[in-house]
Amino acid sequence: MREMKDSGVEWIGEIPKDWEIVPTKRCFRNIKRVVGSDVDNYERLALTMNGVIKRSKEDSEGLQPEKFEGYQILRKNELVFKLIDLENVKTSRVGLSSYTGLVSPAYIVLTNESEDNRFYYYWFMFLYYNEIFNHLGGDGVRSALNAKDLSVIPIVAIPTYTQNFIANYLDEKCRKIDTIVQKQQKIIEKLMVYKQSIITEIVTKGLNPNVEIYDSEIQGMDNIPKHWENRKMLSILSMRVVDGPHESVELFDEGIPYISANAIVNGRIDFTKMRGYISEKYCDVCDQRYTPRKKDILMIKLGATTGQIAMVETDRRFNIWVPLAAIRCNDEADARFVYYALQSRYFIRQMELSWTYGTQQTLGVKTIERLRIILPPKNEQREIAVFLDKKCASIDTAIDKKQEIVEKLINYKKSLIYEVVTGKKEVI
Repeated sequence: MREMKDSGVEWIGEIPKDWEIVPTKRCFRNIKRVVGSDVDNYERLALTMNGVIKRSKEDSEGLQPEKFEGYQILRKNELVFKLIDLENVKTSRVGLSSYTGLVSPAYIVLTNESEDNRFYYYWFMFLYYNEIFNHLGGDGVRSALNAKDLSVIPIVAIPTYTQNFIANYLDEKCRKIDTIVQKQQKIIEKLMVYKQSIITEIVTKGLNPNVEIYDSEIQGMDNIPKHWENRKMLSILSMRVVDGPHESVELFDEGIPYISANAIVNGRIDFTKMRGYISEKYCDVCDQRYTPRKKDILMIKLGATTGQIAMVETDRRFNIWVPLAAIRCNDEADARFVYYALQSRYFIRQMELSWTYGTQQTLGVKTIERLRIILPPKNEQREIAVFLDKKCASIDTAIDKKQEIVEKLINYKKSLIYEVVTGKKEVI
């Protein structure tokens, strides 16, 4: 058993006695090579949840620049970071490039003279998995870290042979975990596609196949029942769409739950993934803007998961932060039907065509109000909602079981990386 010592950093804990804690700038330097007129000599790269990948300059998905001259060069074996939108833990943060190419000027690139930075890739993945970046960032509308912030983050300085041995061990272990996770995720994706296809079919065609139909006049949608209406969202709302407060706020270990995009999971609110707790006094202030109540629909309007929704199904007091918008239906609309309609392909396509891009995709509250919804008579809405509740329940159960397996594997991977890169688990 190796001798350990206190690292002096709470989130690192103990490390082997012969290891040293140093700032990142001791081992890496930030470099920004703007490509300029040399742009045609480089492929485009992107930092994704699957690491750094090659991406066509003609790819129309996601954020697209008009020109690539302002992009920066990322070289093989360099670390790359996307440290914006820290509130959204579902987006990629850290990559180790296997290629040389162009990446967004918003990314941070770290380089050194080493030929193998796999160990430090795992080190920074430990920070990502444990949301250390989030706590080091600001507490504004779009929390972020810059290159200077990154340069002072503590890392361990250990011999190269130790780095390589640990990296080899983690490569093997993580590869096995990732293979199982990917298989489970493919099943989840198929189940979610199946669920969405059922929802789309029913909220656009209804339960009676023999009704007279007409042109919906909505892009990407076929004919719909003739007695249904093509309406603006605003026309079925009892209040204007409203988002959460835009200002930063002090969070506590107890109090009133304060949720953001992370808490919207598979159509439901997961309070275990709340942003934190706010005081009753501040919640009173939030309530003046918006007070959640049952059957409200919460929509993510900011970040990588824009458009995902959940229905409020609790009387528990809580409130929302700025990435979330609240939708409340009037008496013309059954909230459960609207909840399903907002998950349909035709509605999601409208959102994708309507959101704007800056540092991240955004859907404005007024834009949400202008989106179109196909509305049956109220009695049909209720019948459809009941049908879909039953139909989707078994699919959701299957998804939840697979997701539970995935989460256990991911948590094991997180724990393994932490234990190994901090020297708590000896593998040499």
